[in-house]
Amino acid sequence: MLLKLPERVDGRLARTFARELNRELMNDRPRIVVDLSQVKQIDSDALNTLLDCMVEVANRDGAVKLGGISPEAATILELTRMDRVFEMFPTVAEAASSFSVARLEPATEQAPEPAAA
Repeated sequence: MLLKLPERVDGRLARTFARELNRELMNDRPRIVVDLSQVKQIDSDALNTLLDCMVEVANRDGAVKLGGISPEAATILELTRMDRVFEMFPTVAEAASSFSVARLEPATEQAPEPAAA
């Protein structure tokens, strides 16, 4: 799921987004990318709501990742030390592709055949 935040994010707006996320939380291992490319201001209530969402998603073995982080959002995340809590990516596409499961290579060794009696 992609969640694109507007230029100004306050607690009320973040709670609205949190309600929208409830549908995604019905899925096993929810994967949410939050697009912060337009964000210029985000208040502490909104940051707390993002944290609460991250905890709910993690409880369901999922992840919330931030992508396309504007310079203003990056500054706020650094000042609040949230940059240490969330996994962040330069673009939304990179955040989304980080959910890809690593491909397993087929085993090259074969089990030895049992000896004939």
